[in-house]
Amino acid sequence: MERITISFGIEEEERSSVSEILYEAFSEKFKPVFGSKEKSLRVFSRYLDVSNILVARDKGEVVGVAGLKYDNVNWITLNLFDAIREFGFSIFRVAVVGLPLVATRLKGDLLLDVLAVSAKARGKGIGTKMLRYLLSFGKEKKLKKIRLYVIRNNESAKRLYEKMGFKTVKLHKIPRLWRKVFNFDGYFEMERNLREEN
Repeated sequence: MERITISFGIEEEERSSVSEILYEAFSEKFKPVFGSKEKSLRVFSRYLDVSNILVARDKGEVVGVAGLKYDNVNWITLNLFDAIREFGFSIFRVAVVGLPLVATRLKGDLLLDVLAVSAKARGKGIGTKMLRYLLSFGKEKKLKKIRLYVIRNNESAKRLYEKMGFKTVKLHKIPRLWRKVFNFDGYFEMERNLREEN
């Protein structure tokens, strides 16, 4: 396990492998929004903020990815103009279909937008190690809490977050119209307070 390293930043040539890990873990959410796998991979690869994405490496190979939002930092740099350039008139489909998945963040919070471990590296404690790193990072930045959202039927992820001290604060139900699109009916909002632990 000592060979696993956690750090911020990726090399330009790692964009595609990071995008593959994200798509592999979240295709259920991304494909209805972006369309094809190729489109999803292209958008991720192009708009990843290489300095603000957290990665786990095993012998130098990226095996885990975490996308964070806090204060003015965002792991992905896709803005409205980029979205129009990428999706053209289908931007309306992206906006309407993706609306239920937009996570808000509050000032002083760290939003863990995505956490993904490659299929071949799951079960080795990489997600746990990344969460521990994020807890320390959040405290260092003097943030109030870490928030995240987990799909209702992703019990293994929810158990991991609970094991790491996260509490469920709300169940968000997906509007009926979108349930068939995304193939899930809701997601849990979870958080862990960072200020009580000093």
